[in-house]
Amino acid sequence: MSLEHILVVDDEKRIVENITLCLKREGFQTTGAYDGNEALRIFKQQKFDIVLLDVSMPGMNGYEVMEHIFAIDEEALIIIITGYASVESAIRALKIGAWDYLKKPFEYADLVKTVKNALSQKKLIADKKAVSARLEASERQYEYMVNNSPDLIFTLDQKGYFAFVNNQFEKVLGFPKKDLIGTGFEDILHKDDLSKASILTRVQGYDQQTTEGQDILLRFKKAGTKTSQYDPYELFAFMELKVTPIHMPASDGKKEFTGVYAVARDVTERVTLEDQLRQAQKMDAIGTLAGGIAHDFNNILMGIQGYASLVKSEFEHGSNEYKRLANIDAYVFSGAEMAKQLLGFAQKTSQETSLINLNYLLKMTAKLFGRTKKDIRIELSLDKQLWGTIVDEGLIKQVVMNLFVNAWQAMPEGGKILIKSENIIVDELKVDEFGLVKSGAYVKVTVIDTGIEMNDEIMARIFDPFFTTKERGQGTGLGLATAYGIIKSHKGIFKVKSKPGKGSAFIFFLPATNTKITHSKMPSEKEMIFNGKGMVLLVDDEKGVIEVCSEMLEHLGYQVKAVSNGVDAVNVLKDKKQKIDLVILDMVMPLMNGEETFEKIRALDPEMRVLVSSGYSRETEIEKMMKKGCNGFILKPFDIAKLSEKLNTIFKNS
Repeated sequence: MSLEHILVVDDEKRIVENITLCLKREGFQTTGAYDGNEALRIFKQQKFDIVLLDVSMPGMNGYEVMEHIFAIDEEALIIIITGYASVESAIRALKIGAWDYLKKPFEYADLVKTVKNALSQKKLIADKKAVSARLEASERQYEYMVNNSPDLIFTLDQKGYFAFVNNQFEKVLGFPKKDLIGTGFEDILHKDDLSKASILTRVQGYDQQTTEGQDILLRFKKAGTKTSQYDPYELFAFMELKVTPIHMPASDGKKEFTGVYAVARDVTERVTLEDQLRQAQKMDAIGTLAGGIAHDFNNILMGIQGYASLVKSEFEHGSNEYKRLANIDAYVFSGAEMAKQLLGFAQKTSQETSLINLNYLLKMTAKLFGRTKKDIRIELSLDKQLWGTIVDEGLIKQVVMNLFVNAWQAMPEGGKILIKSENIIVDELKVDEFGLVKSGAYVKVTVIDTGIEMNDEIMARIFDPFFTTKERGQGTGLGLATAYGIIKSHKGIFKVKSKPGKGSAFIFFLPATNTKITHSKMPSEKEMIFNGKGMVLLVDDEKGVIEVCSEMLEHLGYQVKAVSNGVDAVNVLKDKKQKIDLVILDMVMPLMNGEETFEKIRALDPEMRVLVSSGYSRETEIEKMMKKGCNGFILKPFDIAKLSEKLNTIFKNS
C-alpha cells in the first residue's frame, strides 16, 4: 500500500522541515517547496494527496498559488496555513476552494488531526463518487435497455396519467414523450376498451390485487393516422399489457399504492393472423356447406336435364314441344350456374376460362339488368381500346350482376349507376398500394352508384360472408362475399370507396393480356347426337343419376351395367363375365371415392377407358385424375348431346 504524499509549501525553511518531520513520524511521505513558483513546478510533475499551503509568501501569495493548482487539478485537496488571526482570510481561502485551514502557531497534534481528517474525507468523497459513477452507469444501462426495448414500457400515477414512457411509444405509435407525460392513459385507447382499462386508473381496484400482475389486451391509438378504407384497424395497434401495481412504503409502515408499471407488446400481426385463421376456418365451413348443397342440387338438375334432353330428342327441331323443352334446358343452365357459383365459393370447381373483352360482358349485363329496373339509369364509360382478360365469363358476369343488385338496393328511390372500364399499368412501387400480387397490365372496372353511403364499420365488413345491412329475410349477405372470392380466384383485387353524398364505388382489377381476342363460336341450334355401341359400366351413388344416365346411354345405343359404389365396380371388372368397354365414374361416393376406384380399375385393366363425372370435385382433383390417364371429364348436369359427344371422342381416340 503506497504512502499518502503531501506537498508542504512555506517560505520559511524551518517550518517546512518541522512539518515534514512530524508527518513522516505519522507515516506520510512529504515534499517541500519554499515559494509559489517552485510549488507549482513540483505539483505539475507529481501527484499529491494534500497540499499544505502558506498564505503569506513573497512573490506569489497562497491565494494565487491555490488558484493555479486548481487550474491544474480541480479536485486537489488544499489546507491553508495562515499566520493571520482574522476570520476573513480563512473564509477567503475556503471560498477559493481550500478544504481546511490551520492558524500559526499550531500544535503538531492539530496538524496531524487536520491532515488525517482531510484524507479520510477525501477517501469518503472518492468512494461516493465511485458509487455515484457506478449508479449513473447502471442508470444509463437500464435507460438504454428500457428505451431500446421492442416493448412499450410506461408507468401511470394514481390518477391514471402517464408518469414515464419509453422511446418505443414514438416508434410504434408516433407519440413523442413530451406529448404523453401528464396526459391520461385513456386518451390513447380505443373507446370500446375503456372499460377493460379502467382498473389501471382506480386505486380501489388494486386494493385486492396481488403484485403478480395481470395481462390485458387493449387497442392503442396511432398518432397522425387517418381512417383507411382498406384497413379500418390502421388507426390502432393491438397491445398485450403486463400490468403490475407499484406500492411504496408509507410513514405508518404500510405500503401505499402510487401507480402502475406496465409493459405493452405489439401483437397486431398476431391478432391479424388469428383473425385471418378464423376467417379461413369460417369460410372453409361455409364452403363445405355450400359444396354439399351444390352437390345435391347438381344431382337434381342432372335428372331434369337428362330426361328433358331424352324427350327433346324425340321431337322435331322446330316443333313447339322442342322449344318448350329447350326452355327447360335454359332454366337448368341457370340452375347449373347457381350451383357453379356455390361450388366456386366452396372452391371446388374448375374455371372454364377464355379470353374476352369485358366491355361486351358489361354492356350485355347492364342491358339485361336495365330491363327489369326501370327506376335505375345506367351510364357506360368504357375504354374502346380495352385490353383482353382471361376469365370465366359466367363467374365474372355473376360478379357484375351482384354489383348491380347491390347498387340498386342502395338506391330505394331510384338513381344512377355509372359503369367504367379502363386499362391500367401497375408498377412495382404501387403493387402494395393497390393490394395486388404482382405488377403489370390490368383492366380496372368501376361500378358507381348514387345511393346511401357506407360508414367505416360497414366498409370493414362489406365482403364478410352473411354480413348484410338488410332486414331479416331480405338478403343472405353472400353476394359480395362470393364476388370478392371470384375476383381473388382470378388473381385480381376488389376495393370499395364511399363518401357522404356521393354514394359508393366498387372497383375490381383483373390481369390483362395483349393477346388478340378471338370470339368463340356460338353453339349451333341443332345439337349433334353421336350414337355408339359397347358395354358401359355406370358408377354413381345417386339413384336418380343412375336412372337418367342409364336411359340416355341406352338411347344412344350402349348397353349399361350400373352399380352404386366403387367396391361393386371393381368386383364387376374382376368377374370378367361381361366385357366392359368404358366406365363412367362418379368422383364423390361412399366406401371408396372416385380416385381410389380409378386406381383399382387401372390396376386390373390398364387399358380400360374411364370417363370421370362430377359436379363437386376440386379442379386439382380433376387435373390429378387426367394426369393419371383418365380419358375424359364431364361436368354435371349434362344432357344427352354432351354425353354422346364425350363418349364419341373417347372411343375415337382410344
